[in-house]
Amino acid sequence: MLGLWGQRFPSVWVLLLLPFLPLLLPAAPASHGASYKPVIVVHGLFDSSYSFRHLLEYINETHPGTVVTVLDLFDGRESLRPLWEQVQGFREAVVPIMAKAPEGVHLICYSQGGLVCRALLSVMDEHNVDSFISLSSPQMGQYGDTDYLKWLFPTSMRSNLYRICYSPWGQEFSICNYWHDPHHDDLYLNASSFLALINGERDHPNATAWRKNFLRVGRLVLIGGPDDGVITPWQSSFFGFYDANETVLEMEEQLTLVVPLRYNESYSQPVYKPYLTLCAGRRICSTYRTTYRVAWREVKREVQQTHAICCQGWKKRHPGALTCEAICAKPCLNRGVCVGPDKCECAPGWGGKHCHVDVDECRTSVMLCSHHCFNTAGSFTCGCPLGLVLGPDGRACAEGSPEPPTSASILSVEVREAEHDERTLRREIRELRGRLERLEQWAAQAGAWVRAVLPMPPEELRAEQVAELWGRGDRIESLSDQVLLLEEKLGTCESSCPSPPKPLSQLP
Repeated sequence: MLGLWGQRFPSVWVLLLLPFLPLLLPAAPASHGASYKPVIVVHGLFDSSYSFRHLLEYINETHPGTVVTVLDLFDGRESLRPLWEQVQGFREAVVPIMAKAPEGVHLICYSQGGLVCRALLSVMDEHNVDSFISLSSPQMGQYGDTDYLKWLFPTSMRSNLYRICYSPWGQEFSICNYWHDPHHDDLYLNASSFLALINGERDHPNATAWRKNFLRVGRLVLIGGPDDGVITPWQSSFFGFYDANETVLEMEEQLTLVVPLRYNESYSQPVYKPYLTLCAGRRICSTYRTTYRVAWREVKREVQQTHAICCQGWKKRHPGALTCEAICAKPCLNRGVCVGPDKCECAPGWGGKHCHVDVDECRTSVMLCSHHCFNTAGSFTCGCPLGLVLGPDGRACAEGSPEPPTSASILSVEVREAEHDERTLRREIRELRGRLERLEQWAAQAGAWVRAVLPMPPEELRAEQVAELWGRGDRIESLSDQVLLLEEKLGTCESSCPSPPKPLSQLP
């Protein structure tokens, strides 16, 4: 994390990086520099680009032509600037590099720089990072008495640093942006302006978008080890961290914690009081008697406590909640329920991403009504032709007499019946026209057959052929008569179709 303590990066971490360099660079040498994707390096706290000269030299020697950029920003004491400010500065620096590398780039981010890079990948909508190597970064935070803390805060101990870091003034320093005191989780969740947000431990309006942006990364490599000497606990590099007893829990173990519980309980306390009484020989002597009084004592025991950590796109209803709720940037309408990040589960009758689209049930392949189906907002209703009424299920029609309409509803009933008759007639007309078209096609095929047979000389026709010809001719003549009858009926229907009912405003 710090360049000012013992050359931490060049001597150790270059060796740890060697097995992972094939992820970034092709194994075979390239003939042109363009064959390698550019590498971007982000330094850590109190470091500078000079701290990475050994890594730069190694890549240039083993893979000539690779473009390696060690960003020279927020060096030395400037690395104490708030992390969101650093994210913005590094973002402006990497955008031109990414624009020149359409095939993608690789990120190597060291210590505090790993947190900067993770936030950078979350807020960049169109980044093209292929591999992200987080090199000894406190991804779950820092909580340890390391040398740099004693240098920065000589009068403060680890257990009291939260008083500074969880204040508005303390959050102006990068170290406090990821100071994570496991004994004051409530203060951490409310005060942390950086780590609690990018870890999804506190709500943020852009949490879902950040998650989608980060998942654009092709590969993620986390590097750390017990000889780190600065990151405390070192498992923070792999998203492990302390529980309330300062026992390190790996990421998958952070759901259930064993925490000490202290409480007061009442009990009967014996009290021995001296008193005077008559002893043998009727002389006065002293003795003791036992009385009891209610007293209180402190009890300590260990209990299991469930602790939930929400992923990006999910949130807790309150800091102590044991479940996570999905976040939908736009609310789910019409009784829809948010079941995943920006994912709605719609109530019956509604669809679309936000349950804002009315589903037309009448157009589905499932028969919902025995006769007529009418779509409504979020549902449907069934109707029956004249002489039939809806049954108890509201879908099937049966014979019966509907209830007599009141005088106030006679006009509306007549209008609905006229509309229903018009729809029925138009449906019959469409059916007749379809039959007519099929008959005409058959007649055309039969005529082609007749034309193919008639040119033959009569003496060449055999008896069976003549009988077949006459039989087909009879059928053609019969079908022609049927066509004429259909045309007449069709014309009669079209001429007798009732006109649409007048609007109520035009009725006398």
